[in-house]
Amino acid sequence: MKFKVKKTKEAQKNFNELTEEQKCLLKSDYEKIETKGIETVFIRTIDKGIFEIKTKDLRSIFKYKEGQIILIGVIYIKNSQKMPKNILKKCKKILKGD
Repeated sequence: MKFKVKKTKEAQKNFNELTEEQKCLLKSDYEKIETKGIETVFIRTIDKGIFEIKTKDLRSIFKYKEGQIILIGVIYIKNSQKMPKNILKKCKKILKGD
């Protein structure tokens, strides 16, 4: 299923702080979602209604919103096996408002 990918202000800020190579990787996955469908990227459930897109060592935390939109709340670089609790807490707060 195809979705339009949108970023919150926080996610856009996170995106802007990445290297050009990292930005290209994420852009590629986001374009796949928009043109070929969500099935073309690796996603997993994080919490009730919150998911992550895995792009190498990058993670895009998102929720589905109004029909066929994916709203990216936070983008971060994975440094450990588990997602840091502060990232999940921050993302829930950001996505709750949208």
